[in-house]
Amino acid sequence: MGLFFTVLTWSFVQISLFALLRQTTRRWAWPLCALAVFGTVLAGFRTWTDYQLQAPIAEEYVEFLDLLSQQSAQARAYEASYRHHFGRDTVASRHFEQVCATMLRMAESDGATVPDRDAAMASGCRKLMTQYAGDALPRD
Repeated sequence: MGLFFTVLTWSFVQISLFALLRQTTRRWAWPLCALAVFGTVLAGFRTWTDYQLQAPIAEEYVEFLDLLSQQSAQARAYEASYRHHFGRDTVASRHFEQVCATMLRMAESDGATVPDRDAAMASGCRKLMTQYAGDALPRD
């Protein structure tokens, strides 16, 4: 008889725990789903931004940097050291500002001139020269 009551009591405990778990799950289902969706969106955005930062620069920017490297030996050497250091054929988007400012500074010190069609690009790079002083490669 004692075994019967023990089994019966244990069955009621299991049923009570199952009901409590089901009730808790129902109460927290939407907040947990919302949290999972938010986390997925956040991780997706981070992956997308990392991809964009590593993407090569646009063709008109490549042409501008090639123009600078054609007119200046220092700029050509800097571009070659960038490509060797990072193992890339093109400049990454995240490095463009520093590379552009440094190569323009080097090209102008070698006496290179920028054509009128690229004046806006050169002006933008000149504004960054104070931020990226020196001829160091980007850190990452």
